[in-house]
Amino acid sequence: MSLAAQWLQPLFAAWIDMALAACAGIAAVRGAVPPSAASRLPALARRIAILLGVGLAGYLSAATVAMAQPGLADFPGALWIVLAHTDFGDMGLTSAAAWLALMIATSLACTRRAARDRFPHRLFLLGVVVFAYARAATGHAADHGFLSVAVLVHTLHILSACAWAGSIGVGALSITAWRDWPGPQRSVLAHRLSAIATMAVPGALVTGLFNVARTLGHSSHVAGSPYLGILVAKVALVALAVVLGTWNRWSWMKHLDSGRSDGPRGFGTVLAVESVVLLAVLALAAKLGTTMIPV
Repeated sequence: MSLAAQWLQPLFAAWIDMALAACAGIAAVRGAVPPSAASRLPALARRIAILLGVGLAGYLSAATVAMAQPGLADFPGALWIVLAHTDFGDMGLTSAAAWLALMIATSLACTRRAARDRFPHRLFLLGVVVFAYARAATGHAADHGFLSVAVLVHTLHILSACAWAGSIGVGALSITAWRDWPGPQRSVLAHRLSAIATMAVPGALVTGLFNVARTLGHSSHVAGSPYLGILVAKVALVALAVVLGTWNRWSWMKHLDSGRSDGPRGFGTVLAVESVVLLAVLALAAKLGTTMIPV
């Protein structure tokens, strides 16, 4: 297996998934942060959208190298063939269109006060959803067709996972600014993160089980396969993230609500650890999506 297929594709796929999760997280927590923090979210979203575009360019380039093995001089032509004449290319162009929508939405929000006050608006949310669909349709689910139940379920899986991981990540990034927030505002964010997880985690788990049944249901050589090893590691980290989130919800969030001095530090510490665990989950998910399913 080539370097591009074994390492570069998973690397850029993880890059894309993390950036997409951050966009979803910004959209999810927007109304739960104070106005001073909310006003900075469009600029943050724009920087993340730029990173998403860089990751997409790297991912499409690595995929082209993995599929066509072109020399340096032949790379532009090979990239054009992949984008214009393959199903993978169709979803690559769909991803590019979704990324353009994100860039337009964040640029408008950064330059116009009215757009900033309404951020994230429909164009931004549409970009997130379409990008998630394109990611689902470039993975194993695409074997069943672009408009199949498998792709729809995997799209929901990606959106659920991104909402969960992204909101936790954005929440963790805000910890350094907590000292300037009113005490009740910290509780508002904590309750928003808990509410997002309450909806997103069951969605991610149910759709994830559907994906496992679909991919491994007809495999007879699962034991010992690289795919199973990555899957087991991913499930273990998801379980750890659920435990951390539950701990925060039923312990440290109560400290926040009651105004105890140790509440912000305890909640923030667990939140930071949970965000790191979920980043690892996204990385393993990206590797899983580029690993051959056992037969």
